Amino acid sequence: MVNDIISIDAERMIDGRGGPAVEPARVVIQGERISAAGPADRIKAPEGARRISLGARTLLPGLIDAHVHLKGWRSSNPDDVLITPHPLAALRAAADCRKLLHAGFTTVRDCGGCLGPHLRDAIAAKEIPGPRILTAYRGLSQTGRVKKVTWALDITPLRQEVDGIDDCVRVVREQIGLGADLIKVSITGRVYAPQSDPGQTAYTSEEIQAIVKEAHRMGRRVAAHAQATQGIKNGILGGVDSIEHGIYLDEEACQWMRERNTVLVPTLAYFYRIATLGEGLGSPAYAVRKAKEVVEAHMKSFALAMRMGITIGMGTDFEGSALFPHGENGAEFDLMVDGGMAERDVIVAATATNAAILGIEQKVGTIETGKLADLIAVPGNPLKQISALRQVEFVMQEGRIARCRIEGVPEDLL
Repeated sequence: MVNDIISIDAERMIDGRGGPAVEPARVVIQGERISAAGPADRIKAPEGARRISLGARTLLPGLIDAHVHLKGWRSSNPDDVLITPHPLAALRAAADCRKLLHAGFTTVRDCGGCLGPHLRDAIAAKEIPGPRILTAYRGLSQTGRVKKVTWALDITPLRQEVDGIDDCVRVVREQIGLGADLIKVSITGRVYAPQSDPGQTAYTSEEIQAIVKEAHRMGRRVAAHAQATQGIKNGILGGVDSIEHGIYLDEEACQWMRERNTVLVPTLAYFYRIATLGEGLGSPAYAVRKAKEVVEAHMKSFALAMRMGITIGMGTDFEGSALFPHGENGAEFDLMVDGGMAERDVIVAATATNAAILGIEQKVGTIETGKLADLIAVPGNPLKQISALRQVEFVMQEGRIARCRIEGVPEDLL
C-alpha cells in the first residue's frame, strides 16, 4: 500500500556500520522495515509516499543501552527498594521506559530485576511506550556478597543468592522458565555493597562454568558483573559472553577476551557519577569511597581494552534514581570519548555492536534494507560533537513515530 510508505530525508545519515556519513541521505520505510537507504540522489522516494524532512539533522539507528536496571528506583539508598510497594515501582519503571524511548534508546538490555519480563511483554504488546527489552530476571549472587536485610518482609527485588553447581543449574532453568532472555551473574565484589569490594572474587570457576553451560544449552547468553582481575579471568575462562564493568583488566585478561570473543560493557558513567555526584545525591559513604578509588583504574582498563582490540559495547547501569536517571543515559557517550574512543566508534558501540551483544543484529543496530525501522535524529553532527546524541528530536520505532519535535511532519504519522 502506498500510504504504508514513508520517505525520510536528512542532511546526513550515520548508518552504524562505522563508515563515512552519507550526505544528504534518504531512508524509505515500508511498514515496520527499511526498504531502502542511502544517498538522497540515488534513492527515489516512491510515488505517494508520505515525506518527512529532518532538515539540518543527522539520522542514526536507534540507540541501544546494553546494561540498565528497570526497577523503578528513585533513591540512591539501595535499601529503599525494599520499602517501595511493587505496584509503585512498576509504574515508575514504566515511566522510565518512556523516558528511555524518548531519549533515543529503542532497545535496552535489563541486567536484573523482577519487573523486566513484564515490562518487556507490555511494550511488545504496545500497551505502554518503551524500548524493546531483553531482560534477565534477578541477578545471581554468591551467598554473602549481598547485604542481608532482615527487617524487610519481601526481598525479592534484590539479587538471588545461589551456591553450588547443582543449585546454579537449577536456578538458571528456573529463571528461564520465568521469562529471562539472558542470565546475569555477579562473579566479583562490588562498589555498591558494604560487605564486599570490587577487588574480591566470587563464585568458583566450576560454578561459573555450570551456569554458562546450562544457559548456553538453553539458548541464553550470560552477562557477568565482573570487576576484580581474577574474577574477570574466571568469567572469561568459564565462557561468559560479556564482562560488565571490567574495572581491573590486565593484558592477559584482554588477550583471553579477544581470543574467546568475550565482549566488554564498561559502564563508565556509573562509577564516575557515584564518585562525583554520589555524596550530594544520597549515596552511602562506602559507595562513594570505593567509587573514588576505582574511577582511575576503570578508565585505564577502558583504554587498555581499546588498545588490545576488545569488542566494546555501551551500557550505563542506570536504574532510575536522581544519580542514575533514565533518559540521561547518553552521559556514557561523553565519558567514552573522554576515555579515548573516537566518536564514530562510540556510535557503533551503541548501535551495531550492542545489537550483536544482544544477539539481535539481524533485526536492528544499523540502517540497512530489511531491518526494523528503529531510527533517531539529532541536531548537528555527532561525529564532531558526541553530545549531540543527548539532544534527540525524532524517534521512530518499528516504523512508528514515538517522539517528534520537528515541524512539518504529517499529522497522521504522529
